[in-house]
Amino acid sequence: MKRLLFPLLLALGLPALAAEVDPVQLLKKSDLARGGGLPGLSWEIRSQNSGSRVNEDDPPMRLLIKASDNASLAETLEPLRSKGARMLQVDRNMWLTKPGLKKPIPISPRQRLTGQAAIGDIAATNYVRDYKPTLLREEKINGEPCYVLELTATSRQATYDKLTYWISASRNLGVQAEFNSLSGKKLKSAVFEYGNRVDIQGKPTPFVSRMVISDALTDAQTTLEYSHVVVKAIAASEFDPGNLE
Repeated sequence: MKRLLFPLLLALGLPALAAEVDPVQLLKKSDLARGGGLPGLSWEIRSQNSGSRVNEDDPPMRLLIKASDNASLAETLEPLRSKGARMLQVDRNMWLTKPGLKKPIPISPRQRLTGQAAIGDIAATNYVRDYKPTLLREEKINGEPCYVLELTATSRQATYDKLTYWISASRNLGVQAEFNSLSGKKLKSAVFEYGNRVDIQGKPTPFVSRMVISDALTDAQTTLEYSHVVVKAIAASEFDPGNLE
């Protein structure tokens, strides 16, 4: 059957890889290197904005992220004026609390965090939960063969309506992304590096070390640096919305 299917796909102008690759499993594997679906993990993120329109009122940030399965908690460590603010994500719901607030308020992962980064960009990535993937083609990025997926949001709680996502065919890591509007208009793009390593069940596993997000229309960029990645058990109470108060 496969011998008959491959020539047919080629005749239709479709890549033969479509018959061999499961985009859902491909996406699930790539999520692991960005904190999605892993039990018990923490790391720090530092942000830096650049470009001709950098706002001095939008200083660099440092955040502590804790993640476990389908939940993550981000606590702001710097700048000082924002210290103590916390953003909790459980499944597709998010809340914000900070000194002075009487109770947590619901927020959207689409809201801007700093520069070009949305709140959802710094939470644990769980694209396999939030998007329906479609395999488009195979393409090389900097000489590396990649599968190109179109991701369509399955919920308004997803950070973006649509993405084009390049996943390394050999490493199962997301190396490049374009973030698009519902109509398909390109809003931002991102590139990823994986210089960190974590030990998952005795196996050294790559973990994201840098994400550079670029605006589609200007020279504005936000660089997120990931460090101090630690695998550890995190109490379920850390992800209880009731404990944000």
